Amino acid sequence: MKKMNFYPKTWQVVPLLSDRYLLDSNGKCIKDLVLRNSYATDMKVSEMDLNITKFSAIDTKGKEHFIADFPGQAAIPIKGMHTGLFLKSKSVLSLETGSYSAFRFYLGKSGSKIIYSDRYQERADGIKFLDFEIVNGLTIEGEESPETILRFDFVPYKSMGLLKSIAQFFKGPGILAGKLAHS
Repeated sequence: MKKMNFYPKTWQVVPLLSDRYLLDSNGKCIKDLVLRNSYATDMKVSEMDLNITKFSAIDTKGKEHFIADFPGQAAIPIKGMHTGLFLKSKSVLSLETGSYSAFRFYLGKSGSKIIYSDRYQERADGIKFLDFEIVNGLTIEGEESPETILRFDFVPYKSMGLLKSIAQFFKGPGILAGKLAHS
């Protein structure tokens, strides 16, 4: 039987039960970052599927530092901290030493969508990039683990009544037009 390695993009962890996820294989501490976007907060976004083409960090002086390219990739599901899911990256801390205030995700022309707390979905076509503020900033001194945990500060889904949930299930995921256009 052939051995196959599997490296998922998102990991689900229950932080209160295990703090082992905060150390890499060499015992170095992994940076755990919370990312916030004012649009996502204001519009009550609960989840995003982003077709990311490039990823960069913006330092405290406003200079952009490119981290990675994502050629030919499908949309990455990004869920809020309330779900316990996060992204784990091995390329963030390849940045130069210094202080950083935000990450910028460049999006492809199509394939991205936004899901709001009321479960309405909207295509995010035409958005060139999204900036996410790094809560409490990021300082790289050069001795950190190469791995980083990225958590997104999104709004939890609103609870729905039983009949509304059943109706939504049979209706299927519709695309709501206009939420982005009116913001």
